[in-house]
Amino acid sequence: MSDENNKVGRPSSYTPEIQAIADDYVNGWDLYKEIKNSDGSVTTVVNAIPSVAGLALTLGVHRSTIYNWIKDKNRQFLDTLEIIKQKQEVFLIHHGLTRGYDSGFAKFLAINVTDYKDKVEQTIDHKNIQINIDSNDSKL
Repeated sequence: MSDENNKVGRPSSYTPEIQAIADDYVNGWDLYKEIKNSDGSVTTVVNAIPSVAGLALTLGVHRSTIYNWIKDKNRQFLDTLEIIKQKQEVFLIHHGLTRGYDSGFAKFLAINVTDYKDKVEQTIDHKNIQINIDSNDSKL
């Protein structure tokens, strides 16, 4: 008996067409986008950061549906989400350094959507520690 006969629950709504739309979403994101003004001129602006939420809206599904497709271990779709994460990292680094994004916003997102961590190191100098024992404590 094949694994397909053993599956339980509603069949996945994931299709090759969904993957094609997801690929277009990911491949269509550049660091900047051009906006055509009413007078015909073009303005270049910082593009929004690609996201799983943005992909879900583009596909017309809930974010939980995307996570369910990930659970199905669809390799091509997993690769698409990995590319989104990589693009997020590139966007945050580039726009954070060029002030396209507010630095606090870029830091917040970098900590939450990448593997970057905000680490504070502390050292304790034990040479300056003094322990005083008074006469009442000596009997303990």
